Amino acid sequence: MKRIALGMSWALLIGGLNNITVSSAAKAMAAEPWVNCLYNNKSIACRRTFLCTGAPCNRFKLEWKDGIHDTYTRVRDGAARNVGFYKDTRGGEWMLRGYAGSFGLVNQTNGNTIIVGMTLKECRNSSALGDLCGAT
Repeated sequence: MKRIALGMSWALLIGGLNNITVSSAAKAMAAEPWVNCLYNNKSIACRRTFLCTGAPCNRFKLEWKDGIHDTYTRVRDGAARNVGFYKDTRGGEWMLRGYAGSFGLVNQTNGNTIIVGMTLKECRNSSALGDLCGAT
């Protein structure tokens, strides 16, 4: 019998598929590599960690290279398939919009923006997220 930590609870894995299940869960909870990110158009590396073991995953942690991090939990779907609304741990509501492996978050109250997976130039010149990073 093997045990793995899944957030605040424990899952007991019994039987012949233990190693496959343990491996899959470990990958789902592993941080992604550091990528180019923007916070209000200021460049800083960040990475995402999904906080669940299956798809779709409606909760993730975003960690900045300077050590600051926050957790985002999906609260409802958007009108389009690539849009969803998330709450952070302080209660802020963010609209997430995905595009070609990258995504942007916009705080619905204060207008703060986060772009994950792009430089400012890439965001402004070649993406459907350009309106989130001041493209003209």
